[in-house]
Amino acid sequence: HTITTTGGPFGGSEQGDSDDFGLGGDGGAVDLPTSAEDLVDTLYGAIAVNDSATACALFSPAGLADFNEGTGIPGCMAAVDSIAQQVVDPEAFAHPAVEIEDPDARELDEWCTTGISVDIPTGALDDPGVVAAFGYTRQPDGTWLVTSYNTTSCGG
Repeated sequence: HTITTTGGPFGGSEQGDSDDFGLGGDGGAVDLPTSAEDLVDTLYGAIAVNDSATACALFSPAGLADFNEGTGIPGCMAAVDSIAQQVVDPEAFAHPAVEIEDPDARELDEWCTTGISVDIPTGALDDPGVVAAFGYTRQPDGTWLVTSYNTTSCGG
């Protein structure tokens, strides 16, 4: 699946199907990642350069709602911008160390380190507390989406 975005350094040149994420644009497209590692890389890479269109295209509707609620900022693009403004070392932020315990896992959660550990290098952000924890889920078609954003607890 391909998500159409408004462009940016991660956008392509071919128009894709939008999967009803509501993103229009100049024909740029984001291929949905087919591994959790690629999703983390694409998400953090897009945030690092304030490519909110790409970052927001990687969220499921529930993930977007969690992200907006967790950041306290209405609108994904504004929330991504608020985090991107804290990035002082885009290269380091764009490439966090990712460790996945079970490559066959369907759901991964940074907050509880359930199956995944994402380590943003020290000094990559002005305020390391600005980024909480993303949850990732493999979709039935094999692609991965950000499906949650947790700022409070591991849940039950």
